[in-house]
Amino acid sequence: MARYLIEPDPGLVLRDPASPMGSRILSEGLVLMNGIGLEAFTFKKLAEQIGCTEVTVYHYFANKQRLLQYYFQVYWLWLATHCQQEGKGLKDPIERLRGDIKAICGMWPADARATQFDPHDLRRLVINEGSKSFMHKNVDSDNELKLFKPYKDLCAHIAMEVKAGSPRMKHARSFATTLVEMAHSLEFAMEHLPALTELSERKDRKQLAAYLCDLTERYLRASAS
Repeated sequence: MARYLIEPDPGLVLRDPASPMGSRILSEGLVLMNGIGLEAFTFKKLAEQIGCTEVTVYHYFANKQRLLQYYFQVYWLWLATHCQQEGKGLKDPIERLRGDIKAICGMWPADARATQFDPHDLRRLVINEGSKSFMHKNVDSDNELKLFKPYKDLCAHIAMEVKAGSPRMKHARSFATTLVEMAHSLEFAMEHLPALTELSERKDRKQLAAYLCDLTERYLRASAS
């Protein structure tokens, strides 16, 4: 499995996250945030889990929002890079798009790693808590800082492949964003709100990817006619 160079925005951190303490904060923070949720998560609890002072954690991240956004960026940077690299050898845009859809549905090689993280752990956090990284009153200022660029880059990549598969499509970016959102929101529904989707019966990512591939190919054919 290829290892990609992932570099989140340095403005999210106050000290080197690759240092021994920075790595521990990131690793243990992901486990704790996934375990108890963003609302219950505090730097005090994280410090107790690591065995350091709360002040030490604040030396690396200004607040838990920036820590969440750091995980958010790592996930989308890794996923966008993975999609781009995996599709390089495929000439057919539809095949590339199918591969992208499988990837955004969490179908990756068993040994996939996103820097020090298991991308499945990052995906779990993004599905359950990721919207809180931008659904807040400071979203516009955070957007000006380009903190959501990795997510936008993935959507732009998917839109490019959608357009390659159907050059006449008028709303490729809207459809690409819808695909990325559905790949994550439907998995949330499968697990927590089963009445919202028939996919809850099996809770299978392969079935989710097959559904989105079928939906995409039908939409591309309709756009081409």
